[in-house]
Amino acid sequence: MINPSRILAGLALGLAAACAQAESGPLKDYDPPLDPAFAEQIRQADLEAGAAFFERKCSQCHDGFKEGGDFKGPHLWNVMGRKAAAREGFRYSPAMREVKRTWTYATLGYYLKDTETAVPGREMNFVGIADDATRANVVAYLRTLSDAPEPLP
Repeated sequence: MINPSRILAGLALGLAAACAQAESGPLKDYDPPLDPAFAEQIRQADLEAGAAFFERKCSQCHDGFKEGGDFKGPHLWNVMGRKAAAREGFRYSPAMREVKRTWTYATLGYYLKDTETAVPGREMNFVGIADDATRANVVAYLRTLSDAPEPLP
């Protein structure tokens, strides 16, 4: 016998998944909201863990020191609050130049979760950080790489 409740529940799940998919995509077309749960993780972040992750993974291509410079990737001092692909003198991929968004808690969190979805065709050889807590640690650490760190969300 057909159970109408199960059919409706399945349709609701399918609709929710379709809406979630429709509400994401490349950063050039999508301005992601900051998930309140992720904002709380950023406020509670372990900066030492974020720094250690940055040192292990990110520093191979990015410099975060104030007096540093560009490597294979752009210099990340003052990245929070800067427009994507706006560091003068660095050669960004055409895909990154199309983003035209400011790096915020929301955009950095979204980008670092799945770089291919966020910027298809980017040149950065890094798939992302799936674990929310680890990503929050890194985003919170990137906030500290600044002359004037942004207020916590």
